[in-house]
Amino acid sequence: MKGFRIVANLQDKAWIFPALALLTLVIGQVCQERCAVLRGDILGLDLNVMGIFLYSLLLVATVFYKKLYPRDWFMKAIAAVVSAGAGAEMILVKFQVQNNTYCPKCLISGFFFLAMFFVVAPNLKKWVVICWIVAGALFASVTFNGSVVPSYAEDIKYPAFGSERAQVEIIVYSDYLCPACSKADEQINSALRKLKSKARIRFVDVPIHAGSLEYAEVFLYAWFESGDNLESAIKVRETLFEAAKTKTDQLGVIKVLTAKGIPFREDKNKAREIFRAYYNPMMKADKINSTPSLVVIKGNSRKTYVGGAEILKALGEVSAL
Repeated sequence: MKGFRIVANLQDKAWIFPALALLTLVIGQVCQERCAVLRGDILGLDLNVMGIFLYSLLLVATVFYKKLYPRDWFMKAIAAVVSAGAGAEMILVKFQVQNNTYCPKCLISGFFFLAMFFVVAPNLKKWVVICWIVAGALFASVTFNGSVVPSYAEDIKYPAFGSERAQVEIIVYSDYLCPACSKADEQINSALRKLKSKARIRFVDVPIHAGSLEYAEVFLYAWFESGDNLESAIKVRETLFEAAKTKTDQLGVIKVLTAKGIPFREDKNKAREIFRAYYNPMMKADKINSTPSLVVIKGNSRKTYVGGAEILKALGEVSAL
C-alpha cells in the first residue's frame, strides 16, 4: 500500500523527470568534447536535438496534465510515448555497450527517462506497455545511425586546408570518377588557391561510383604525409582525376604517385575511420546525393551549391567578401 502511495505521489510530480533529463542535456553541452566520441541520429535528426525536443514535449505535457487537463486518456498517451521511448533507449544503451564507449549526459538523461517510465507505465495495461516498448525498440533499430570516433581521431583529425582563423568554411564534395567533377576541377582549384587566406577548405570525396572509395583512400594516404598543404592536396587530386579517366586501379594509382615523387603512407584502417567518423556524417548532414557539390558555412549560415557553374559563382562571391 505504501508503495502505491509513493508511485501516486511521483505521478503527481512526473514533470520532475523530463525537467531533470532536459537539464542534463543542456548542462551536457559543457562536456561536449568528451561526449563527441559518440554520434548518432534517428531519421537524420541529431539525438541531442531529438532528446531536447522530446523532454521539452514531455515536460509541457505533464505540467499541462497536472494543472490544466487531468484526464485519464491524456496520461495514457504520455505513458505510451514514454514506453516507446524506453524501448528506443534500450537500443541506444546497447550501442554504447557494444562499442564500450559511454556518453555521461546520455546515460544520466536516460536514467531520468527510465525513472519516468516506471512511474507512468502503470497507467496502461502490461501487455500494452510491452507492445509499445517493442515498437520503440524496433523503430530505433531500423532508424538509428550511430558512429564512434576512434581514439586516435584527436591526433589525425581530417584534412583541412587554408586559414585556421577564417570565418568561412568551404567543403568541396566530389567523386574522382564523376565526369562533371573532373571537368570543373581545374577551375575550382584555381578559385580555391585565391581563397586559401580567407577560408578554411575541406575536400570530401563522395564514393558514388564503384572504385571511388579506393581513390579517396589514396588521397588520404598522401595527406597523412603532406599534411594540410593546399598545393600538395591539389596536386594529388589532379593526379587522381587524371588516373580516373583510364580507370586505373588503386595499385596503379599508387605507382603513379611514386613515379611523380608524391609522398604517401598507406593506412587503410585510418582512412576508413575518417570516412566513418567524419565524412559519412558530413555527407548525411549536408544531404549530398550528387557531385560536384559545394557547401559554404559562415556563422549559422550553411548553403549548398550543386554543379560546376553554381560552385564557381559561389566561390566568386566568397572571394568578394
